[in-house]
Amino acid sequence: MTATAMLGRLLFAVLASALPAQEAPVPTHLKVKATFTRLDKDGKPEVVAQPSVITVDGKRATITVGNAEEGVLLSVMPKVNADGTLTLDVVTETREPPATPPSPAPAAARPAAPAKAKGGIPLFHGVLPADKLFSIEDAAGARKWLPLGRKVDGWTLRAYDEKRQALTLTRLGESRELVLHQAVIEEAPVAGPSVRRSETRLTLPKGQTAKLGGGQGQEITVEAEILDLSK
Repeated sequence: MTATAMLGRLLFAVLASALPAQEAPVPTHLKVKATFTRLDKDGKPEVVAQPSVITVDGKRATITVGNAEEGVLLSVMPKVNADGTLTLDVVTETREPPATPPSPAPAAARPAAPAKAKGGIPLFHGVLPADKLFSIEDAAGARKWLPLGRKVDGWTLRAYDEKRQALTLTRLGESRELVLHQAVIEEAPVAGPSVRRSETRLTLPKGQTAKLGGGQGQEITVEAEILDLSK
């Protein structure tokens, strides 16, 4: 390599290092504002909430008014168009608490059919520890208070474990252990809030607003503006 070529390369390297690094372009920032209004008792519109959020061109942002059980959630993605207009892709979720079902009318009282002993084994319904008596239901559905040593349907009341509330019966060398017969109550499922979801695309000229249906007697007005971050 000649001296002239080496000098040229050295000069190019010095000039390149002196040039400022090229910065990445700053994304366009936008401010999206939603105004929630409803009619007051006189029929005049009143502002309920006016939240806003700042995002960048093409990135989705969320505005929430209320809570997870009752309220409105707006998911907005703004886009700046070449002609200066703004396109907003809006997803609206309206949540309302479940309606309270009416209380059922009381049913007419009628005698309950007696539970039948299963498989020829008596049912153990209750105990009086102080008197050492046990409420036993036989195969015919009849209940009696019996002490240890008595028989029902051929089974002898042999022993009782108070801690476990377990009664031991024996018959012809066979032993069975009974626990207190209790009804099982199943809880009704808890209804969650009702959710209504809609998707809307809005195109707004600069400085204009658009209206959305908000539910719950509210109206939503959406607007967006480009922010100048150079100031």
